[in-house]
Amino acid sequence: MGSALPVGREILIPGELSVAIDEGGIRTAGGMLPALLYTTDGLERHGQREMVFAVARTGAPAPGFPLTMARTVHRFAAEGRLVDAGDVSVFGRPGVDVDERVTGFVYADPPAALPSTVDLPRPPLIALPLLGGETAIVQRFGHARVLALLGAQERYYPHPWWFRPGRAPVLSDAEFRAATMLSRAPAYNLPFLHVVHDGDRLELSVPAEELPGLREAMREAPEVCAYLPGLAGTPKTYVWSPGQSGPAAIVAPGGERATRLACNFLLIVRGSAARPGAAPGDPVQQPTARQVEDGFAVLLTGAMHARLLQAVEAGRPVEIGLPGGAVRALAFRVTHPSAEDAEVPEGPDAVNALSPTLLNGVPAATTMAAPPAAAPAPSPRPGRIVLLTSEEQLRQATTPAELSDFLDRARRVVERLFTGVRHHTEELMVEFRLAPNRPVAVRIMARPVAPPRELLVVLERQLEALPPPVIHYTEVAFQLHLPIGPAAN
Repeated sequence: MGSALPVGREILIPGELSVAIDEGGIRTAGGMLPALLYTTDGLERHGQREMVFAVARTGAPAPGFPLTMARTVHRFAAEGRLVDAGDVSVFGRPGVDVDERVTGFVYADPPAALPSTVDLPRPPLIALPLLGGETAIVQRFGHARVLALLGAQERYYPHPWWFRPGRAPVLSDAEFRAATMLSRAPAYNLPFLHVVHDGDRLELSVPAEELPGLREAMREAPEVCAYLPGLAGTPKTYVWSPGQSGPAAIVAPGGERATRLACNFLLIVRGSAARPGAAPGDPVQQPTARQVEDGFAVLLTGAMHARLLQAVEAGRPVEIGLPGGAVRALAFRVTHPSAEDAEVPEGPDAVNALSPTLLNGVPAATTMAAPPAAAPAPSPRPGRIVLLTSEEQLRQATTPAELSDFLDRARRVVERLFTGVRHHTEELMVEFRLAPNRPVAVRIMARPVAPPRELLVVLERQLEALPPPVIHYTEVAFQLHLPIGPAAN
């Protein structure tokens, strides 16, 4: 972890708030990193956990933003506005003195040992600056997804607790929103919830004192809803960025053979599972849980969801069998302080990649020298186009270049969502209707059987969200037939 030497103490509010400044070294994958540690003293009197701001030394003057942030957090705490792990603070105007791209802070639990000279009554919060669109993504899709990407960037598990001025952003806001299956799903931010994939089981756990929050979320949740959990303390954590091919994870030192992986979201789809356009007697998609991006999408019947909600309401464990897919059970339990999982080792050089095919259990990981890179996307199959309006009408409405660009983007959406997903669909038929100044209208059919319903829901929403080509005068309609079976099974 390194060590620390006291540099000084800034008195911000006499008798109320001060900040101790230490100079220390942080052991990283690239060697010892000189850093300044700013530790607040005075927030706890207002019920707010003290905070640590760690900033890598760059040769520039010592940053002043930790002192400004300490004053701000103190003022909010005095008003009863507290923050905890998983919360985020957003700047009205970007920039701090060491990096003008900072748009906010995310708060996280500290490492097991901090090289600080300050004795604290309870573990402090780590305050991590976020760059550009990272803040917006934390707000919309949860802190765990971004922290995992930061862990991959720094090769430190589960994530760095320091800020390196000048670092590259780990994501683009627009690109991430366009690519993730959660982009149109309502979501609850539940940092106290842990979602863990362990072989053929998906486990949900929550501390007893946080049960009311989970109950409230589940009572209000619509049929398609995402839950954004906190860091689960497992030896592995899924990580995802747009364009990534297959699942990947960051791994704690010595955790390569562990089977338990923390998930950064849980998407639950419940209710009728008949495929769009299905006739009476057609096959119904079985309840299933599938690993997608850095989380899981779970399809439950109404009765299954009711059983899960009853268990949450009663605070008792439950296990629900899932007949379709490699994950065979969804389990829920309540944790207590005496039954907490053992702490996971922290440290550098902890980025690994999982096998692209995840069956029962997780194969031993192989070490990567860099964050999970976006693999080149497979070339989309061209498929075939069936016009539902005349060619003349189509020529009047748009140009070949506009239409070709739209079709390419639609193919990429399908290709991205189906990559690595096990299914038995051989061909998709996507019907588009485009009209001037109207959003894209979509209808989806499949043969011989439909893919998972939760995938169809996300596919339909992402296709409807595509920017349409410029359309003049009249409506046009066509079908895009895409063979998908051989590449995804």
